[in-house]
Amino acid sequence: MHKLKEILKIKGLSQSKVSRLADIPQSNFNLICNGKGYVPPAWRKRIAIVLNVDETDIFPTEREAN
Repeated sequence: MHKLKEILKIKGLSQSKVSRLADIPQSNFNLICNGKGYVPPAWRKRIAIVLNVDETDIFPTEREAN
C-alpha cells in the first residue's frame, strides 16, 4: 500500500499510532502498509476514518486496480 504510506507521511502519523487508533494489531497494519495480506472491509473503513480520507483513496476498488 504505497498510497497508505504516503498519506501517513503527509499527515505526520506513525504506523503505530494509526494502528492503535484504528484498533488493528500493529503487525497486521505493518503488512497492510507494505501491500501484503488481506485488509478486511471493517479495517479499511476504520483506517479511512482515522486518516480522515475516503476509503477509495487508500484502497482502490478491484475495478480501478485492473
